[in-house]
Amino acid sequence: MKTKTLMRSMMLLVLALACSPVLRGQTSDVKFGSPTKEELAMTSYAPDESAPAVVLYKSTRTWYDILAGDFKVYTEVKTRIKILKPEGKEYADVEIPYLDNPQERSASETITGLKAWAYNLENGKIVKTKMESNNIAHERVDKSHMLLKFSVPQVKEGTVVEYQYKKESGYYFYIDTWVAQTDIPVAYTYYNLLIPEYFLFNIDESGIVKTENKVSQESIRFIDAGGDALSCTATRYEFEGRDLPALKSDSYVFCTLDYCKKVAAELRGLEVPGALYKNFTSTWEEIGVSLMNDEDFGKRIKRTSPIKDLLASSGVEKETDVVKKMAGIYTALKSRLKWNGKYRLFAESASKVMKDGSGSNADLNFILISAYREAGLDARPVVMSRRSMGRLPLSHPSVNKLNTFVVGVVDGQTAHFIDASVEDGYIDVLPPTLLTEQGLLLSDDGKGNWLNLQSLEASKANAVVEGTIAPDGTIKGTYSAQLHANLAAALKGEFREADDSVKYVNKLAERDGITISEYAIDNRTAFLPMATERFSFTKKAEADGTHIYFNPLVIPVISESPFKAVNRTLPVEYPYKYMTTIAASMQLPEGYEVEEMPKPLNITTEDKMLSVRVNYALQGTKLLVQYRFIVGKTLFLPQEYDILRQIYDSMVEKCSEMAVLKKN
Repeated sequence: MKTKTLMRSMMLLVLALACSPVLRGQTSDVKFGSPTKEELAMTSYAPDESAPAVVLYKSTRTWYDILAGDFKVYTEVKTRIKILKPEGKEYADVEIPYLDNPQERSASETITGLKAWAYNLENGKIVKTKMESNNIAHERVDKSHMLLKFSVPQVKEGTVVEYQYKKESGYYFYIDTWVAQTDIPVAYTYYNLLIPEYFLFNIDESGIVKTENKVSQESIRFIDAGGDALSCTATRYEFEGRDLPALKSDSYVFCTLDYCKKVAAELRGLEVPGALYKNFTSTWEEIGVSLMNDEDFGKRIKRTSPIKDLLASSGVEKETDVVKKMAGIYTALKSRLKWNGKYRLFAESASKVMKDGSGSNADLNFILISAYREAGLDARPVVMSRRSMGRLPLSHPSVNKLNTFVVGVVDGQTAHFIDASVEDGYIDVLPPTLLTEQGLLLSDDGKGNWLNLQSLEASKANAVVEGTIAPDGTIKGTYSAQLHANLAAALKGEFREADDSVKYVNKLAERDGITISEYAIDNRTAFLPMATERFSFTKKAEADGTHIYFNPLVIPVISESPFKAVNRTLPVEYPYKYMTTIAASMQLPEGYEVEEMPKPLNITTEDKMLSVRVNYALQGTKLLVQYRFIVGKTLFLPQEYDILRQIYDSMVEKCSEMAVLKKN
């Protein structure tokens, strides 16, 4: 190819990008391939003795080149990991995502040069084991995304694992986000990104930890197949990180990727010599319009519902209450179709889903929206990124960050929400991973309104405990709790997922130190937003003939704090807002009086968004306890951790305190 021809090809690049469819979704001089005996002899990583493994070295290089007249993006990755404990062997099982769209082969991605080895120290000698091709597999995620999976053999405690590969991408307007941290510590990591002057990217660096960064300009040359050269200026970005701590996920963090050190590159424009400047900075409105005009998304919503006959026979279309109508149609849908446990943005064909009898939430949601519309409801998609997949980048909109949607039904000035993944919830009672602050409700024209689904009604649990204490310390009583919204869904889900009811009740009794009889959950299988848990119980308090020592709450609210670490770098995320209240009433035995009673507790965060209050009172011959715990927001920043830890420690202490009864 001559240089003039190459320039003409670059001008056509502007048009090609403009017409691109919506996507479906240590030290730097380490000698790779030669781990040292010191690395093989390591038994722990000093900055984090608890780490099951550590990334000793990771190098990521991304650059542009020209192949067959087109730009390509290349990314080369080299990784060395030390396995420190038996549970660290899982880090030798690797998944590499890549794009593969059969309808766009020229713009798909390929993985080449994959090699992996395991190094073990045996009798003072380094034994090297190479991974064979039968340890490699490719798995399709959806019609545009694939996973390359491989497992390095001969991995055990003490092994050093190395692997390398190169990814070639025809999506030259997209650069993978570099993620510096993982759930194990990283001793050294390096990112080298080289971008030609023609591609104008916004480089967004985020995260808590610091890296050493360098930006420089240099001249580069592209050589075509004919030997002609094209020279231009390029910007080189370099990021080095040393001794980066692990970001360990726990039950109070939905997605550690939101907080880890990372570098994202978003194309804002293309400026080719001799051609007009082309802006590629998308807006969420443009993305919404594109989605609603897409054959596999917006136009699919307008198709006839495949469960039309089912709706007609159920008679639910005659219902006038919007929420009851939504619930009735949803119940009819789930009587024929089951959720397969997967979340998606795009879907299989409706005929395939109906034939299989199951599908992803997107598969079922498209059918549900069309059914709602045929029943006269204003049903629309609410596109989002699940909380477990990370927040949407509002400053750099990208359709690739969307990974699912729920169904919204607009009723005047209000809206109600449902998703096909709901097993135990109800209308406006979504699974926690879908309770995002960033949901985009799309109209048919693609215009949207941002919604905060965490503003849905808070969950509630109101429990009543009544009991009688015998002179020998035996406490007999009843427990009844009315639960609403997600707390009710959680209870139903726990019972449904238990091996069997007997084991479930026995586990509950063991946890609370009681004997349970007549256990029941009202509305356990009903599609309703509430449930009632009730049972009778017996508990033995300590008694010596003159004194009885017992916990006034009888059934402990909390026995152990989830926040044991002195410091925390990550925020604390709750699944939803909720309030729990308990009213306990214990009838004292005849001839006994209260000698000691716990002191009340009233403690709250500065913004009063999380609080606990416990009060005690004596009413005649009954000892009363009022307990209230409120979580009024779902995100608490690291600087609020100390007070959270203090509150939970106080709760644990208070729930273990005893009242003392003395015989007259």
